[in-house]
Amino acid sequence: MDYYQGYHNQEDYNNYNDDEEKDHEYKSSKKDKKEKKEKKKAEAKKVPAKKEAKKEKKKEPKEEAKKKKQPEQSKTADDDEEPTGEFVAVDETRQPLSIVFIGHVDVGKSTICGRIMVITQKIDERTIKKYEQEAKEKNRESWWLAYVMDLNEEERLKGKTVEVGKATFVTEHKRYTIYDAPGHLNYVPNMIMGAAMADIGALVIAAKKGEFESGYDRGGQTLEHMLLAKSLGIQKLVMVVNKMDEASVRWSKERYEEIKSALTPYLIRYGFNPEKNVTWVPVSGLTGANIAVKLDPKTCNWYDGPTLMNILENLEVPERDDKGPLRIPVLDKMKGRGTDIFGKVNTGRIDIGTQVVVMPYKLPVEIASIRNTDDQLVRYAKAGENVKLIVKGLPSDDYIYKGCLLCSPTDLCAVFQTFIAEVKIVNTLTHKPIISTGYQCILHLHTLAEECTITKLLGIKSPKDKDFREAKFARENDQINCIITTKTMIAAEKYSTSRQLGRFTLRDEGKTIAIGTVQKYAPI
Repeated sequence: MDYYQGYHNQEDYNNYNDDEEKDHEYKSSKKDKKEKKEKKKAEAKKVPAKKEAKKEKKKEPKEEAKKKKQPEQSKTADDDEEPTGEFVAVDETRQPLSIVFIGHVDVGKSTICGRIMVITQKIDERTIKKYEQEAKEKNRESWWLAYVMDLNEEERLKGKTVEVGKATFVTEHKRYTIYDAPGHLNYVPNMIMGAAMADIGALVIAAKKGEFESGYDRGGQTLEHMLLAKSLGIQKLVMVVNKMDEASVRWSKERYEEIKSALTPYLIRYGFNPEKNVTWVPVSGLTGANIAVKLDPKTCNWYDGPTLMNILENLEVPERDDKGPLRIPVLDKMKGRGTDIFGKVNTGRIDIGTQVVVMPYKLPVEIASIRNTDDQLVRYAKAGENVKLIVKGLPSDDYIYKGCLLCSPTDLCAVFQTFIAEVKIVNTLTHKPIISTGYQCILHLHTLAEECTITKLLGIKSPKDKDFREAKFARENDQINCIITTKTMIAAEKYSTSRQLGRFTLRDEGKTIAIGTVQKYAPI
């Protein structure tokens, strides 16, 4: 580096420095004399600090004093800054489709979802190696695919999904959101939340000897998940028979047909049409066999049907009502820079600036921000889209929670606490084999979970009866008309108005006991 830049030589540079030093010494001595002089003046005056402060206060304008006395205004839920970022165009060329993977614990739901993410290249090689290494360190080398969906450390340690995992991918014709629902009995309420957001259900069954039986027998979750899917409005099921490569199965056609024969009667019983609404497919999530690439005849010479990805791509998308009244069931909320509200546009359309009403409180708010399933800012969302919203005008985030409905101001949903229902009793508890007036349980309706009581039996119809009759109690497999009262007011619809918002499930002590529909209600 040239230290003498700007000078002809080192001598000029040194001379300049000498002059600078002399000048600095002169200025320093002059400054010291001045400071001493000022100090003497200050001591002579000796004005008390308190008197000075009083003088300053008198000089202060009255308006400024008033401002100081005013307390700082409390922050409301919508005072937080609106998220900023670039908007992306809504993909109108691909239809949105939400799929929930359900089934008994340890059947391989997370592994299949992880395999799909790898196949669709949503996971890069670096991340794959990271998951493989992490699984190896935990002595769970075959679990690395599940780590794609199970992000919680507890889930990875125990190998059990607790929360509903979510991922997205696109194909030529569709935009998919897949939900990986927990299969353990203790987390059925979380599974219900995932199913409430889905259009299609993929029920995963393990073909391995003993594992299928564990999920199928009383106490297993295979049949309950099938029932819940139907009661939550899922019309089509993909029956994914997993672990076909396992040593006890080895792609056995007999085992595959045995599973189909055992489950088909229940599909019919719960309202699925096996010919029109159910598709079966054998796969191996661990090896990826028949997920995206057709089976090698050497591996399996009896199945020549479509792969799982082919089936998903060819599924018919449910009808969407973009022009209907806005209905968004609130799935969850999260406090960030504002209050993030998660839900699915059931019917209608929302744009930034749209005025909506939070039900059941009839609280008017404005849509300030819309994000899609990839957390990208968009200007609008139509029916079928899963969204994350921020609203303006919310006095407190206590006014919005799981089970609320966002509605059009000109066409509000119903709000009630007492309603007449048509109910099918599918299971009863061993120690509570009958249902009568006063029976208490939990009502699951769209994203809502609320305590309720059967306050009156209006009629009963057993499998042997042709018509409803009066009765004081009902048993398993009976159909009843009854009056149900909830603990607090709820936002919903009649089944005839909206299937998604008018059908419900009754659960007691962690078990699904009945499914039903809202027929009439007493408005509030």
